[in-house]
Amino acid sequence: MIQKFKLTVKQQNGNPVPSFWSYRMYSAILEQFPPVFVDLLHEQGYTGISQYISFERETGQSIWTISLLQDTAIESAAPVLMDLDSLDLHGGTISIVKKEIYPSFSAKELLEFSANSPDANLIKLIFPNTTSFKSNGRYAIFPSEELILHSLMDKWNAVFPECAMQDMDAFRLLLQGIHIREYKLRSSRYRLKQTAIPGFNGELILGARLAAPMMELWKLLCAFAQYSGIGIKTALGMGGTQIDYVTI
Repeated sequence: MIQKFKLTVKQQNGNPVPSFWSYRMYSAILEQFPPVFVDLLHEQGYTGISQYISFERETGQSIWTISLLQDTAIESAAPVLMDLDSLDLHGGTISIVKKEIYPSFSAKELLEFSANSPDANLIKLIFPNTTSFKSNGRYAIFPSEELILHSLMDKWNAVFPECAMQDMDAFRLLLQGIHIREYKLRSSRYRLKQTAIPGFNGELILGARLAAPMMELWKLLCAFAQYSGIGIKTALGMGGTQIDYVTI
């Protein structure tokens, strides 16, 4: 199961919350989760939470988007998020001024939703904060079709092992059928403890020419991306992903 929360947040002085504070906020809220769940979050390979902060230019507000990606995460974290009114950080308090809580759903329900969405012949991936990949031991600060697909399929398999995507022929067909058509990206860095991880933010448009079965799979991965994020350290505030269908 997956459940999504969108929290409108602001600083004590009324200013927006910078996107790189999502790591600090994540660290602060861990103190309110059950200790057993916190230990699970620290285990390598566990992907129970994806979260990031974005800035809405239209409203001038910061939005903290949190997706709980497994049943254990929902059971442990959802009650805390439902009751959360503020978060104390070193140097100030973050206030939650609005809260949107979405119903939880299963892999089957996500498949039904994506099947009824438009064909993703052209889809815009929006990266509101720093996104990065790790490839051959190095950070990759520009996305590629292969990196995006690998990331999404790996995350899907971690969240839904009961219906894992392990068909390499399907992966190759997807890779052959999608391509980056346009991009508006800029390099950025995400401050994490004593390091600054290199990456990018902005948006890109992916074109897809796929047979019907592969298009259904691609639509499912695109729908999933809004919850899982793309790339590395999505639990720590990186890789937040929004999608939009494009007409050109």
